[in-house]
Amino acid sequence: MNRKLLGLLCVLVCIYLDSVFFARINILGIRPDAMLAAVVSFAVHTGSAAGAGLGAAGGLLLDVLFGRSLGLYTAIYLCAGFGAGYFYKKFYADNVIIPAASAAALGVVKELLLALIVRLGGVSYSFLNVFGRYILPSALLSGLLCALFHVILKPLTMPQIKRRQVVLRR
Repeated sequence: MNRKLLGLLCVLVCIYLDSVFFARINILGIRPDAMLAAVVSFAVHTGSAAGAGLGAAGGLLLDVLFGRSLGLYTAIYLCAGFGAGYFYKKFYADNVIIPAASAAALGVVKELLLALIVRLGGVSYSFLNVFGRYILPSALLSGLLCALFHVILKPLTMPQIKRRQVVLRR
């Protein structure tokens, strides 16, 4: 499957999951970040540039559709895709621990950044309470969702990698 078409399909599925599915089905208000999970998994399979591109496209679409400020989610997901692309070709492709751990760590960083922005906006809250009840569980669920995306995206992206390697050898 074409990488751009696969990226578009991932973005659309993630927007549905984030805005409809996980909004209705959540436990105690905790929801995984499907866009982050897909961006990390896509970046690990295809590299930093493709991951950053998918992150920027998905983040921009989220900003336009649901965000209060244009560019916040775009910057967050772009950086997440670029950072997760560091693991491209650096580990065995069947290993789901690296992308899942990356998504969980990036989920914590993303939520901490958003909590800081909310705090700077003047909202008062108990940081330890928010961290323990929402940020950490949400990041762990995002890591588990990334492991699922990793398993799903692997057969869709690996033929492209093999095809490129064959072309380069000729």
